[in-house]
Amino acid sequence: MVHGRDTVWKGREIALKQIYGSWEESFHMLYSWKAEIEKVSPGSVVEIDTEIVEGGVYFRRFFCALAPCTVGFKAGCRPYLSIDGTTLNGRWNGHLASATGIDGNNWMYPIAFGFIDSETADNWIWFMSQLNKAIGNPSPLAICTDTCKGLENAVKQVFPQAEQRECFRHLMQNFIKKYQGDTFGRMYPAARAYRTEVFDHHMNKILDARYEVGTYLAQHHSLKWMRCAFNPAIKCDYITNNLAKVFNNWVKDYKDLPVTELADKIREMIMVLWEKRRRMGERFHGWLLPTIRLQLRARTRGLGHLRVIKSANFSAEVWDNNRDNHMRHVVKLLDRTCTCEEWQHTGKPCEHALAFLSTQRNIPFKDYVHEYFSVQRFIAAYEGVIEPMTDRSQWPKVDLGFILGAPLGKRGVGRQRKNRIKGFLEGGTRKGKGGKDNEKEQDIAKGKEKIMIRGPMTCRRCPRLEGVCRSIDRRRCHGSWCHPARCAWSAPALRGWQLPASCSRRAMT
Repeated sequence: MVHGRDTVWKGREIALKQIYGSWEESFHMLYSWKAEIEKVSPGSVVEIDTEIVEGGVYFRRFFCALAPCTVGFKAGCRPYLSIDGTTLNGRWNGHLASATGIDGNNWMYPIAFGFIDSETADNWIWFMSQLNKAIGNPSPLAICTDTCKGLENAVKQVFPQAEQRECFRHLMQNFIKKYQGDTFGRMYPAARAYRTEVFDHHMNKILDARYEVGTYLAQHHSLKWMRCAFNPAIKCDYITNNLAKVFNNWVKDYKDLPVTELADKIREMIMVLWEKRRRMGERFHGWLLPTIRLQLRARTRGLGHLRVIKSANFSAEVWDNNRDNHMRHVVKLLDRTCTCEEWQHTGKPCEHALAFLSTQRNIPFKDYVHEYFSVQRFIAAYEGVIEPMTDRSQWPKVDLGFILGAPLGKRGVGRQRKNRIKGFLEGGTRKGKGGKDNEKEQDIAKGKEKIMIRGPMTCRRCPRLEGVCRSIDRRRCHGSWCHPARCAWSAPALRGWQLPASCSRRAMT
């Protein structure tokens, strides 16, 4: 039996309603979800903002920060936040805002999330105010955002003491629209430079080519996007906001759920993630995280271009005899410093410090790594337990005296996108992930590209004929015959070519 598209679609809607409930009721159900969260996880911050229009109460914004996440962030993570928003693709075309941290293993650490109708300055101020209520004002603190003026102003207003960073990838997406050329490729080494002198060297080359670049960056990208300007106490040298993109990709498959089900699904995913990493922490031995230990051991290989000249037991000069770089750096183990300044920004020994440490005896690497990368900090980050919850039929019944309505806003026309359209710098194509352009690139990579040959072609059945036989029954020309009406050689005499002696068509002529 074949059903029409409308019948199948209505059946799908009925099935989803039986599983998740109606979209309209899901907004009011957030109050019951909030009551259950506050019961099983005291200290969590869950806020629902509404608006009153013509006597009706309608949903506006939502925020959630689970207590184990906020406590673990302050106890075991680096003071670094990545803020971003992604579009929901269900019946409500709102946005999912998130605040993400980073643990000692450089893993994404969810802290808070929320639902807003759009990424406006007012919504971001409200979201950041709730985040401030959840984590307070830790010092130091670095917050990385995209090139969103509303979010930039919200961070300045709510976290005025925090160091504001800007995603360098988004900066370059705007930069290359105005400035092109090999000289402007120096923006990348300038952003990655730990030393101010190296940054100034590359920027001076850029300013010599186009002096107005400095004015453009000061006006449109005034936040910190270069490593040399970062606060070394943060111990995180990320110049992009990819950490937030990891969270967005993590929840991508569930963005079409009703809001209550989406909030509960994110809570469930965080609960599973916490339990998994808590078990991993219990198996770790020693002081330093195994991943960091392996990274340091890997970096100790291939240091033959470095020459160490000791000054004392804990200080030395390290010559970098690289082909393109002949520099001398000073390493002081007791101060955990190197004049290349990478050690100060990352909290892990740089290659110059590792070269010096490799000449010492019985000196463990753990004594020269910041405590952010310790097993103790990792365990503290995931020590809190996110308690399990019952299903929605057992949640507390909250009597508010009103029924919270769905947001006042029109949904976009057509089916909502599941995947974000990638830009050119991310390897995206005009046709998208499944477009013909991308398929052609995949065929080229696999050696299956279909090549179009222009000019006279040879029949695959008559190699000596400069034409294409299109016989209906696909029989060979040699020893058989070609259909006169389907063969490109229906009038060979007019073309001035001579048929081969072996072709049966010579007998027909």
